Amino acid sequence: MSSGYEVIVLRTPEKEIRRLPPKIRRQIFEKLLELEADPRPQDSVALRGFERGHRVHSGEYRILYDVDDVVRAVTVWRIKHRKDVYRNL
Repeated sequence: MSSGYEVIVLRTPEKEIRRLPPKIRRQIFEKLLELEADPRPQDSVALRGFERGHRVHSGEYRILYDVDDVVRAVTVWRIKHRKDVYRNL
């Protein structure tokens, strides 16, 4: 059995990723791969008001996600530019 976490990207952030330029898309994919190995990297920040919510930076973009240690899963629920990421939460 793998010691890493499964990264699950919900439909909305998946669509957002597809609209991004290739360079930024690559950066985000690299960060998602890092989350498989360590869902709470040194640059992650716990989100207030979200029990298991975390945030990491990927250039000008932010990745918001939940960590479930029981099933060893990281669920990505938002990927947006830093100026838009916290709107309508």
